[in-house]
Amino acid sequence: MISKYSDLTIKQFLNCKLISEMQTDPIDRNVRLLAEVSGKSVDEIESLPLTELKAKLKYLANIEDLGEVGKVRMKFKAKGKSFKVIWKTQELTSGQYIDVSHFTKEPDKIIYNIHNILAAISVPMKYGLIQQKYDGAKHKDIADLLYNHMTIAQAYPIMLFFCKFFAELDSNILTYLVEEGKRALKEVEAHFSQNTVG
Repeated sequence: MISKYSDLTIKQFLNCKLISEMQTDPIDRNVRLLAEVSGKSVDEIESLPLTELKAKLKYLANIEDLGEVGKVRMKFKAKGKSFKVIWKTQELTSGQYIDVSHFTKEPDKIIYNIHNILAAISVPMKYGLIQQKYDGAKHKDIADLLYNHMTIAQAYPIMLFFCKFFAELDSNILTYLVEEGKRALKEVEAHFSQNTVG
């Protein structure tokens, strides 16, 4: 059984989040959470003797705190495969930027796309040393790998760090596009003024 909330994989963390949000009955919610973190079925948890169930539920209450956000590591491993995070938004390829934009367009759903965003901003490292290029065709495979094997303790600090910079980039791009639009409008107006006078 998992001893700390931060040891949950992204999949387990998101399942726990959904259970916490959707299950209104506290007993049912705790049984389902316990099943998720222990890797057992709900039926197996419900068949435990009451004293054992109480002890495990007490244990569950002690691991629910995610704790402090750990150190951001720009290189990580998931199931033995090495990856490097491209955190500088200006170093993302256009494909990566488009993929990240797609998975961040609904702010309230970003947490449920943490594995997809990480797959878009992370590139494989051959032999743990040589940075590979981003390949959008492999995005789903990498996202699934991270979803099933990366811990929330690894993922969460990277996401917080990246989202801060990505939000700033989006704001800068919007400002740039507004200024470019104004400049283009002035050019068109000037062109029309020259062609309609006289």
